Amino acid sequence: MNTKGKILKIALKLFMERGFREVSINELIKEVGITKRSFYYYFNSKDQLICEALEKLFFSRFDDVIRTSDEYNWISKDKLSRIFQRYSETESYLKNNLRVERCNHKSLICLIVEGIKDYKAMTNCIVDFNNRLLEKIECVIREGKMLCEISSEVDSKVIATHTLTSLQSAIVLWAMNQNIDMKMLFETNFKYLWNNIKSSESNLVILDNNIINKCIGSTCETNFYFM
Repeated sequence: MNTKGKILKIALKLFMERGFREVSINELIKEVGITKRSFYYYFNSKDQLICEALEKLFFSRFDDVIRTSDEYNWISKDKLSRIFQRYSETESYLKNNLRVERCNHKSLICLIVEGIKDYKAMTNCIVDFNNRLLEKIECVIREGKMLCEISSEVDSKVIATHTLTSLQSAIVLWAMNQNIDMKMLFETNFKYLWNNIKSSESNLVILDNNIINKCIGSTCETNFYFM
C-alpha cells in the first residue's frame, strides 16, 4: 500500500473509533509514521482527508452492494436477500477491511452527516448510489413480477423505495444502538418485505401502498442520505 493509501486507511479507522473532531493531525502522522510535511504533500487539510477517506475506502463498498445482486442468475427473492445481507455485513466490513477495533457508532453517523453538509462531491456520491440502488431494486422487482415470483399487484417503484428506506433506516438504527444484532435486524426486515410482496395463490399478502406512501413522505427524504 502506498503512503497516501496508508494515511487514508489509518485516518478512517481512527475517525470511526474516536470521532473526526477528536483526532488531531499530529496524532495521525504519529500513527502512520510520517512527517507533517509528508501529510501536507498529499492533503491540503484535515477536511480534504476525511472527504477522500470516506469516498475511496468507505463508499467503494456501494458498488459492491449493487453488483452483488448480479453475481449469479438467482431468482428475485435471492437477489433481494443478497442486498439485505450485504447491508448486514457493514459492521464486519469495518472490522475486517479497515481494522476498526471498536466502532464509535455515533461518530460514524457524524462523519457521513458532516461530509454531506460540507462536501458537494460526497453528497453527489451518496445520491448517485441511492439512485442506482433504487433502480436496481426496482428492476429486480419487475423481473420477479414477470416470472410470477412477486405479486403482479404491487407497485414496483413504491416497493423499491420502501425497500431502500428500510435498508437506510436499519443502518441508522444500528448506528444509534450498538447492542442491536445487525444480522437479525436485516433478516427480519427482509422476511417482512418478502412475505408482503411474494406471489402466492393461497395466501397473498400485499402491502398497503397508501401506508407506504405516507411512510415514504415522512422518512425517505431524511434516510436517503445515509449509506
